[in-house]
Formats: sequence, structure tokens, C-alpha cells
Amino acid sequence: MKKLGILMAVVMGVMLLFTGVAVAKVSGPCVDCHSMHWSQHPWPEDKWGSSDNGPNEALLVNDCVGCHSGTTALKGTSNEIPVVLRTTAPSGTGPGKSLAGGDFYWVNAGNPTKGHDVIDLPGISGQDSNIGLTPPGWDPNATPGALGDGQIAGGADSWSSQLTCAGTYGCHGRHNETTNAGAIRGAHHGDDSCLKPGSVDQSKQGADITTSYRWLGGIEGIEDPDWEWTATDGTTDHNQYKGVNGNSSYGDKTTISYLCAECHGQFHSSIGSASPWLRHPTDIVLPSDTSKEYYMYNGGTGSDNDYSVVAPVGSTTFTDNGYPEAQITPGSTDSIVLCISCHRAHGTEYDDLLRWDYSTMTAGQSSTPNEGCFICHTTK
Repeated sequence: MKKLGILMAVVMGVMLLFTGVAVAKVSGPCVDCHSMHWSQHPWPEDKWGSSDNGPNEALLVNDCVGCHSGTTALKGTSNEIPVVLRTTAPSGTGPGKSLAGGDFYWVNAGNPTKGHDVIDLPGISGQDSNIGLTPPGWDPNATPGALGDGQIAGGADSWSSQLTCAGTYGCHGRHNETTNAGAIRGAHHGDDSCLKPGSVDQSKQGADITTSYRWLGGIEGIEDPDWEWTATDGTTDHNQYKGVNGNSSYGDKTTISYLCAECHGQFHSSIGSASPWLRHPTDIVLPSDTSKEYYMYNGGTGSDNDYSVVAPVGSTTFTDNGYPEAQITPGSTDSIVLCISCHRAHGTEYDDLLRWDYSTMTAGQSSTPNEGCFICHTTK
């Protein structure tokens, strides 16, 4: 038994050596995540999820979806595992209903307009015939990103494979890796304290996958510890996303909107002198002009307006004592419109992954002020 214990310690030491890190993000028994032999399967579904298609890479007991699915939004002995695919219908999306990225529940249930159709999801058997494999707005020149870790889809003019969680055809991890586990290798064990409220160090963010916001290569931000399960307007209890005013031609590859542009190109970028707008701009500051409507964002007066967790805005630098912004001021670099000001990354109960029901946004309807579109378009 003593020799076995030494052997296990050596094995885990070698695994950590190859990850290139010394400080562990994940703590606890190794067997919570790894199995030395697949003969020990199946792993209890009530602990990890429903995927049982091993053996898995890195001796993992489950795959991405298996670990991050379940009946509740958070699971594990200390609610340390975020759930992005609920196995029972959520009551909706937003604080107390889902995590920040929404939920894959609806797209997995057969509603292709309500989420990204990631092939790793158990309910996704193939591409959406109305869209195809290639994302709308696709620009093969958008990558490589800030880490220089390869191009999405290998830079091809069109995609030959479907969207995955991570890797060459995915959002998370390195794009020069073809598998999910390979793309995020080492990240679970890495030191990501530079992304955490109270210890934020923006100068260290995006140096590798571990120090990138939510393991999105090169992206900067502040990670809410409970993934916005308890996010609240006008407080520091939420994620902080990075945005840059007038970020065109992929000039800054560390913003959350650039993450979207890696697949969707400059789908909603500023279009210069053309007017009226042909599409909604992103990575652009909310105007502070009092003759317009935007300075009253989220019911504010134009200075220190309460940050909205329903229609979040980005910040260029994180200088609020290492915590997310509780208040923002239109016209400043803490009030940048983002792709995710209107959308959630994984999916929602609404078409186009929107944060609210666009079909119910009615101009001049005073009974629903400060809701949805009207959080920014305050006089409509």
C-alpha cells in the first residue's frame, strides 16, 4: 500500500509537471476527477452528469458536458462546479435561474435558435440545416487570438466540423488543439487568482489559458465566484467584462466581444460614418450626451448609474480596488456596449440567445420601463 501511495504521488506529480503550473485551482481527492483505470466506470451519474462515453482523456471520469450538467445550476460538495446544461427545465435565465452564460437546456431540447448547437451536447445529433456548420459572419482572418494559439477551423473559408466546447472548433482553450481536454490542459490545476475579485491583476491576465477569463484564450475580465448565480444590480456581485471603445478590425484581442468575433467576424462592429445604423454596434461607449437617451442607463442620472446585470456593459481597465464595477458613468471607459449586453453565450429561453424577449419590447409602453432594450434606450 505504501508503494502504491508513492506511485500515485509520482503519477500526479508528473501530470502537474506537464501542465507547467505549481499552484492548484482545483483541490480535493484526485479520484473526484480522475480514474486510473476505465474498469472503474460507470461513475455515479448523480455526482457528475449523464455522459458515460469513456474512456476519457487525461484519465478523467467524465467529459465536459458530463461534469457540467445536472439538475441544479451549481453542484459539488461546495457548489464548486458550474452547470451549463440543466437536465430539468430551468425557470429561465438570469440570477437565481441560471449562471451568467445562460443554459444549453433549450437548444439541447431541440430548439436550435435558443443556443449554440455544440456537438458535445447529448441532444445535438448534427448541424442545424437552417444555418449549416459555418457561423454567420464568419471571418477566417479573425484568429489567431492574443495567445497566437492557432486559427479557429484552421482558418478555412468554411467549416467542415461542428462547434465544440473547446479547441480548433470551440470557444474555450487553445485553438491548435483538436480535443476538448487537450485544449484546456492544465487549466483546472492552474493559478487563476489574477482573475478573482479582490486579487485582480490585469497585467497578468491572458498570459495563458489558465489566466484567461473563463479559459477563453487571451480574454481579460473578472470572474464572479458563483458565476452570477447571485448577481445584483448596483453591487460588485457580478462578472466584469472587458470592452474597448471603437475596437475595430480586431485591434484589441482581449475583449469579450472579440471572443464572439473569432467566429462571427465584425458582425456588429461600428460602421463609421454610415447612418442610420445598419446593425447594432458593440465595443463602443455609451454616449454621455444629455440630448440623447443612453446617459440614463439603468435608470441613472448620467453619473454613477447602477450597473445592470440584465444588460451588462464592459470596462477597459479594472481599477475599482480589484472588484467589478458597482456603478458606471456613460461616456467613460466603464460603459462599453458588448455583444453580451444583449446575448448570453450558451443559450437562453429566447430566440437568438437574447437576454430578454425581443418580441415584447414595445416603444412607448410605460408599464415596462428599464426593461430589456430600454435599459439603454431609456426614452423609447
